[in-house]
Amino acid sequence: MFIWLVFIAIPLVDAVSSKNSGAAKALTIVAAVAFVAVFVSVAVVQDKPLPDRQALLSLGTLLAISVALTALDRQGWATLFIFTVTAIAMCLRSPLSFFGVLVCTALCAGSLVAAGSAAGVIIGFSTPTLGIGMLMLVVADLRTRNRELHEARAELARLAVADERARFARDLHDLLGHSLSVIALKAELAGRLLREKPTEAAGHVAEIEQVARGALTEVREAVSGYRRPTLDDEIAGARMALSAAGIEAQVERATVTFDPAIEAVLAWTVREGATNVIRHSGAEHCFVKVSAGLGEAGVEVVDDGHGCGDAADNGHDGHGLEGLRERVARLQGEIEAGAVAAGGYRLAVRVPVTAP
Repeated sequence: MFIWLVFIAIPLVDAVSSKNSGAAKALTIVAAVAFVAVFVSVAVVQDKPLPDRQALLSLGTLLAISVALTALDRQGWATLFIFTVTAIAMCLRSPLSFFGVLVCTALCAGSLVAAGSAAGVIIGFSTPTLGIGMLMLVVADLRTRNRELHEARAELARLAVADERARFARDLHDLLGHSLSVIALKAELAGRLLREKPTEAAGHVAEIEQVARGALTEVREAVSGYRRPTLDDEIAGARMALSAAGIEAQVERATVTFDPAIEAVLAWTVREGATNVIRHSGAEHCFVKVSAGLGEAGVEVVDDGHGCGDAADNGHDGHGLEGLRERVARLQGEIEAGAVAAGGYRLAVRVPVTAP
């Protein structure tokens, strides 16, 4: 848009080099600078229609300067009307913008007539003014539609997030509402019986423990279903994390689409394997392989470190690996985790895949 402002310099140079008085030249320069400033502020900087009052004030200023310079100075200033119709199309709301283009074209012709221009000159300026004005109306309408489309998409995304939050809140309420009510009642009852009937109170406490464990299991299942990771995301995250830890990562991924439940387990394997390599292995290289064969899919994560000794010294696999074992068991899969004879550590998961 800025490049077209060079056309304003042509009549400005003519006016400055004319035989007009110094005051007239200065007034012409001020008017031209004011025109450019107003045009840029309303047609270039703004990306949506202005409030009616502000738009009419700004566009009135542009029209006044265009008419004054064209009628009182020289016909070359009629170029300003082309910029003015552009501003009208961008700043005014429909249908005002359409009538604004017509009014601007009429003022262009009238200003040239007042300046004593020939019919050819009048047509030569009025026709492109009208044509460009109509073209800019179409462009402005497209810009408005695109803006409304982006706003609608953003609103749909916001509503989708809100709906998902509401769904998850309802799920948690349904899962925990009954269990917490039972726990509260049992706890109150156990408190009353604690002194007089401790045996019965102990029975209620045991039931509280069972209900609480059941509720915890249900919440874990709900959370697991709430966010199901994908292989692409976890592989990308593993690459980034390994690179940040100074470990060179090599990934081999089968270009196969998996069932969401199977892909989730494979993705968790990639995450857990990369996490173990970063935290415990002291490795320099890590190899991640995602495979798909006849009837099964798998992930293998191998490093060249010291065998995850820190984790092994603790006497257990760690919570992450335990959770992974549970996920693999649900799909009747197999998991292998341990040091490699040649050095390093290997985590491998295989799960059965039913033919589609």
